[in-house]
Amino acid sequence: MSHPIVHLEIPTTDTKKSGEFYKKLFGWKIDYSWGPDYAMFSYEVRQDGGLRGGGLDRKDDIKPGNLIIYVHVDDIEAMLEKAEEFGGKREQGKTEIPNVGWFGLFKDLDGNTIGLFTSKE
Repeated sequence: MSHPIVHLEIPTTDTKKSGEFYKKLFGWKIDYSWGPDYAMFSYEVRQDGGLRGGGLDRKDDIKPGNLIIYVHVDDIEAMLEKAEEFGGKREQGKTEIPNVGWFGLFKDLDGNTIGLFTSKE
């Protein structure tokens, strides 16, 4: 991959609450040492050099839904149920992408749309 995504920011109205949501949901490591309005998250580094982490950025005037990130998971339906358990809202159940895989969508605590993806391989 010549231009991998190496960072992203998820807008939030409550950095700590969102950090705990993603920590419980995906097992991401959350670093709150950046101050009360910003936290870094990270997870296991991929061998292909792709996305390694990002930030949770507190904003008073967030406009959710402008950016969808997709997170690779093994079981989309189980992860959608888990997201709902932690306060998220299911937007679309497991849906096939012919010859590619499946995806599902949920809204996080601040209304951001998060995609889940599982490949056919």
